[in-house]
Amino acid sequence: LKIYAREVAWREKAAATLLPGLKVYDMAIRDTIGLRQLPRIPEHLAVEIAECTSHHRDISLNF
Repeated sequence: LKIYAREVAWREKAAATLLPGLKVYDMAIRDTIGLRQLPRIPEHLAVEIAECTSHHRDISLNF
């Protein structure tokens, strides 16, 4: 019974102190972790990716 009480105590403490930070972290990484496994890239990320890779590059020296 003592072990159970200790388990409950640390879990309640963790829920009060760690859970809010973990929720914020989860919201921050939600759209990037596992991105390759998603059937579609979220639109706001697709726009950022397209802008990032849509710059003109001179590749004439490669031929």
